[in-house]
Amino acid sequence: MRSWREFRLELDSLTLENALAQTAEFWAGAPFTPYHLDPDQSDKWPDPWTLIEENVYCDIAKCLGIVYTVLLTRHRTELDIEIRVYKDPNAGVEYNLACFSQGKYILNMIDREVVNIKQVEKTLQLVKTYTAEDLHLINY
Repeated sequence: MRSWREFRLELDSLTLENALAQTAEFWAGAPFTPYHLDPDQSDKWPDPWTLIEENVYCDIAKCLGIVYTVLLTRHRTELDIEIRVYKDPNAGVEYNLACFSQGKYILNMIDREVVNIKQVEKTLQLVKTYTAEDLHLINY
């Protein structure tokens, strides 16, 4: 918990682009568990502190971690924040993506990289969007 706090404080001193790149790098190293959170029960997803305390990261939990990390920095005021679920129609794979500024910056598609909506929509179909209000993010 302490190291996550220190990491977020470091992000405050960076530009938005560098903060997002560092966030992508940070979460790429999270321990991965294939199935932990139910993708259809967002009302049961953990708050930021429970997520970090549990330290179990499926794809959704990792995406939440990315969102919570950015949300708890000064950069939150520069962004609109969403989680978007996309599906690859050919492979049947779903991607849980942390989207900022209407897709200008997207994390959790490719480890350690920040991509944008143009790269995503070339191959994937949008299935669901969770807004900051849906996720109760305005409470943090």
